[in-house]
Amino acid sequence: MSMSSIGTALSGLRAAQAALSVTGHNVSNSSVLGYTRQQAIQGDFSYMNTGSSPVGSLKMQVGLGTNVSEIRQLRNKFYDKAFREENSYGGYYSKKYSAGEEINTIIGELQGDYKPQDVISDVWNAMNEVSKNLGAIETRSTFIQSCVTLLDKMQDINKSLFEYQLNLNNQVKKEVDDINNIVSQIADLNKQIEEIEADGSRANDLRDARNNLLDDLSGYIDIEIKETAVGNSGATRMDIIFQGNELLVGNVQQKIGLKYCNGEFPFVEPVFSDSKEILPPNDTSIKLFPNLATEDLGTNSSSTKGSLKGLLVSRGEVVGDYDIRNNNVGNFTVPNVQRKIDTLMREIVVLLNDTSEAGVGLGGTQGVPIFVRKSGVIGVERPGSYDTLFTLNNIEINPELLKTDGYNKLGFSLNGDKGDNTLLIEALDKWKEANQSLEGASIDGYYKKIITDFGVKIQEDREKLESKIGTIDLAQNKRTTISGVSLDEELSNMLKFQHAYNSAAKIVNVIDGMMDKVINGTGRVGI
Repeated sequence: MSMSSIGTALSGLRAAQAALSVTGHNVSNSSVLGYTRQQAIQGDFSYMNTGSSPVGSLKMQVGLGTNVSEIRQLRNKFYDKAFREENSYGGYYSKKYSAGEEINTIIGELQGDYKPQDVISDVWNAMNEVSKNLGAIETRSTFIQSCVTLLDKMQDINKSLFEYQLNLNNQVKKEVDDINNIVSQIADLNKQIEEIEADGSRANDLRDARNNLLDDLSGYIDIEIKETAVGNSGATRMDIIFQGNELLVGNVQQKIGLKYCNGEFPFVEPVFSDSKEILPPNDTSIKLFPNLATEDLGTNSSSTKGSLKGLLVSRGEVVGDYDIRNNNVGNFTVPNVQRKIDTLMREIVVLLNDTSEAGVGLGGTQGVPIFVRKSGVIGVERPGSYDTLFTLNNIEINPELLKTDGYNKLGFSLNGDKGDNTLLIEALDKWKEANQSLEGASIDGYYKKIITDFGVKIQEDREKLESKIGTIDLAQNKRTTISGVSLDEELSNMLKFQHAYNSAAKIVNVIDGMMDKVINGTGRVGI
């Protein structure tokens, strides 16, 4: 037995010990979220030539042992990409569905006795009672109170929707901060991994941390990841591209900042900028989502990715109202609902005002409008001129009607005759008629249509979210089959490597005993 035999046995000891260490590391991290199973790859160390082969030019060789050539992670890049893409879809629909549920609570029929649909119906019922007896003070007072209740309810809904927009706006700010922090952490990990792996080592735990951050980032925005080799050591860095823009390339991070969408509302939108301050609306920094209002965001669109986009689509960039300047609210969820409710209220205001102003009150004077502008402007509406509009934010009950004798000023009779209810009958009929401004629905039915249509959209978002959760779970399960730690398999590996270690140790012991005999147990004859 040659002296090289002990080196061969020692290499087996070292290889088995390294494999046991990796196995123990796998077991101890088996419950750690995002941990990737590791594997010690063993290979031949080297060979020693012992002569030439009698056949051809081949050499006779003896192996000199084994070594651990690499401790690799068991990951599949295709499954990583599939998971992150589905996770991005899931992030978008999670925010859309959550926002839809919140909006539905605000505008829906879940407020007990103070339901919007009941309040709208109460106005018609009160007006119908007045039409039966134009001179009755009680019914007139009840009608005025029903209008007060209607306006309070609709303005309360409008206020709640705006407050929810502000809530979503704060979430946008937080997510932008989160994205910048995650990208910064990935850049730091890139540098650490490059430094550790420069000599051929493997920073597998740092790679896990980097991959987990990339998974998190994919939920916020739709990213493209490019793994780039660094030098010849096997080290790699992760470059991140967002819609053709370099978010992190060569460890150089492009920050995301904020600018105001317009000068009218406090809503912000993300742009590529290093500024820590919110930029003015006229800033020319590149927008992350330049065509958000008009791009195709249907349920079959490939653009519905990232929770940040879901928040922006839900919040919108304006407060919607019926005015033509805001009719183009595009894809935005809250502004669309605001516009529809404002349009409904405007049609009610115009109908009731026209009815009261066309007739004579109980005192013989010309009837007054039921709703007036807070701005005090009198006359026709002028599109684009807010002070002239009957929007929910710009109307109130006519103070004249809230006075002690205000009921006398409702002009519900053409000539003052208490038996002439022509104006009210016409108004009651128009209330029930199809109205083109209300998408062909009546005043009585439009609010139901708003609720129904919005409920359908929420259902679509829920179904899409559930579908994406299923595909996310499927992609994660596929990753787990490769990257996850199986305790049964690791136990089997532990036994295998323990036996290998014991076998190598026995060879070392045998060689040690032989050498001891040769060195200490033999000598010259006679001595």
